[in-house]
Amino acid sequence: MKGLAKMVWDFAEALKKHGNDGFKAVTVAQYADRMSKCTSCEHFTERQSCGLCGCRMPVKARWRTSICADNPPRWVNTNGKGKEGANTDSSDGV
Repeated sequence: MKGLAKMVWDFAEALKKHGNDGFKAVTVAQYADRMSKCTSCEHFTERQSCGLCGCRMPVKARWRTSICADNPPRWVNTNGKGKEGANTDSSDGV
């Protein structure tokens, strides 16, 4: 998992991208699909965080601009901006 300073920086970057996207969330179906993939992942922790990026997944999975930190990602952003608009490693800090 990342260090605290890196997680704070990544959260700020992710929040900026999320704000630039109008703070839009994924659909209920997309959220359910993302969380299903997260909970079946070996990096998902008991604290509902990702062991790779440190994000709280119930929050990160809601943001359209988020992308899974695994390589290859288990899910990608849905804001229509491809990798440029993606949140590639965010910590959502919540």
